[in-house]
Amino acid sequence: MADSNALILELRQKTGAGFMDCKKALTESNGKVEDALTILRKKGLADAAKRAARTMKEGKVGCLVNAGGGAIVEVSCETDFVARTPDFEALVTKLAEKTAAGTLSGPEGAKDDIAPLIAKLGENITLRRLERFAAQKDRFVGAYVHHGGKIGALIEMLAPGDAAKSDVVAALSKEILLQIVGFAPRYLRREEVPADIIAKEKEIHAEVLRKEGKPEAAIGKIVEGKINKLFYQAFCLLDQMSVRDNKTPVSKLIEDAGKQLGQPVTVTRFARYQVGE
Repeated sequence: MADSNALILELRQKTGAGFMDCKKALTESNGKVEDALTILRKKGLADAAKRAARTMKEGKVGCLVNAGGGAIVEVSCETDFVARTPDFEALVTKLAEKTAAGTLSGPEGAKDDIAPLIAKLGENITLRRLERFAAQKDRFVGAYVHHGGKIGALIEMLAPGDAAKSDVVAALSKEILLQIVGFAPRYLRREEVPADIIAKEKEIHAEVLRKEGKPEAAIGKIVEGKINKLFYQAFCLLDQMSVRDNKTPVSKLIEDAGKQLGQPVTVTRFARYQVGE
């Protein structure tokens, strides 16, 4: 192919597609730029760069649990109209299925599934993020999608033996998933919060208290109370008050479920996705 780099540059300028995509298309078309352009358009890659410049604030969160484990994905697009189309919803489901099965591990692996829909719908579409909780012994994985696919959550719980398959754990999972979706915790437990974040919070509260004229000797204790109530209870799942009554800590719900089963139940991890967040 004569002067291949010049042809690739020409094709990139016409389409906005990536270097390797242009190179492959030119190879496939024996160096004919117009034929390569057609190939890229059919693959939904032409004008990709122009589409990428357009903001993708819409999309859907998809969750799926099967024998392979659980998955949560966020697929982004430009308009809510496209996000509500059957084709887009089918794409979200397909990518969630692949993630749960372990055959999709990152956004790059979804390009072949997404490209035809970009060509059909004329909008930029991307797999923004994904997470998988692989099936394990003594583990229960649950999922919940809320608000028309705008928010979703995935949870993994440890319950020894047959307890992981019990109705008690399944019911607890549903309740905590509602908690995660509604109250948006950032961390599972307070020990996971980075020390620098807590130090910054303490610094802010202490400065406010000083400006309010609080005695220096009392500030430390007041700050600890504020961190417990205004940070840990707001952002740590186990410290949050239950969505059920706003009085019972989530940790107490888990403890009660363990007592009912006669063995401990533990939330090991969770993921929460919100479109555009």
